[in-house]
Amino acid sequence: MALDYTNTFELLQAIDRMYRPTTLFRDTFFGSEQTFASESVLMDYRKGSRKMAPFVSRNGGAANVARDGFITKQYTPPMMAPARVTTIGDIEKRGFGESVISSRTPADREQELAARDISELMDMNVRRIEWMAVQTMLNAGFTVSGTTADGATSIIDNVSFGEFTHKKTLSGTDMWSNTAADIYGCLKDMYETVATDSGYAPSVLITTSKTISYMLKNEDLLKYLLRPSDQLKVATFAPRIESEAVTNVGAFLDMNGLQVYAYDGVYEDESGKLQKYIPDGYVIMARKNIGSQLFGAVTQLETDGAFHTYEGAYVPKVWDDVNSDTKKIRLATRCVVKPDCVDDWYTLKAY
Repeated sequence: MALDYTNTFELLQAIDRMYRPTTLFRDTFFGSEQTFASESVLMDYRKGSRKMAPFVSRNGGAANVARDGFITKQYTPPMMAPARVTTIGDIEKRGFGESVISSRTPADREQELAARDISELMDMNVRRIEWMAVQTMLNAGFTVSGTTADGATSIIDNVSFGEFTHKKTLSGTDMWSNTAADIYGCLKDMYETVATDSGYAPSVLITTSKTISYMLKNEDLLKYLLRPSDQLKVATFAPRIESEAVTNVGAFLDMNGLQVYAYDGVYEDESGKLQKYIPDGYVIMARKNIGSQLFGAVTQLETDGAFHTYEGAYVPKVWDDVNSDTKKIRLATRCVVKPDCVDDWYTLKAY
């Protein structure tokens, strides 16, 4: 039985079962999803706390202590709504990978083309969410920029977690491009800072392959890596490819088994150029699952002439233009990523 691409509820069920491309930052740090019944979402986050209990008199009594506060922001996430148009020409001619001599009808091709379009539109949305996740950890926020459908009005919005302070830029001989730099000491400082301020030990370090190459050329770090097995080892590197863009390089044993990853994922920016999600020279250390993806509701006008509001991560819409003999499919989402505690990670500009 063919999928009814004009039925929003049927499409929603299909999208919930759809394979989504693996994205390292989104999946590792912001894997959980929370949907809201309104366009706006509530963003709760905080700073870490390590208060001790106060002493009281031997005769009894109590000392009242204040609860740690948290920051709440009500925010309407930006709408992401990539769309595709299907024309008569698209379904009358041979499709991608189709035999020159084919018995497929235009209706068959429409079904196949719609399925491929939904998959590609989903990929576009997921790449944008991955970009938001990386920017949040690199810069404690990101800037949303775009235009309205008619191109007349610019949309510029800033999402910022200004309480984030775990960021450092190295200079001079401290930069990792210097083979004599104290890379191990730098990593140890990052580890202890996050563990102290957040109360949780970081478990993941993510950088790029080029930055890993500087680590492997470092004189001091090589001493730790090349120690015989019968001596105290603080690190072990045995690279293992996990996907086209992700390599598990190894671990620092004396930092709670901190896993080191090289991430070389790329995306196409608005000018058509390929950009790395995490630029060369940046190093991010964190624990897993530090936040979540928040999805606001999507309201849309449908073919019954009424407005419908859907609470969900990704909301499809299909409509026809009889006058131009075209059909349009859109996959909308209102998403923003949010950390639970701004002390849970550390960002370093190593060179």
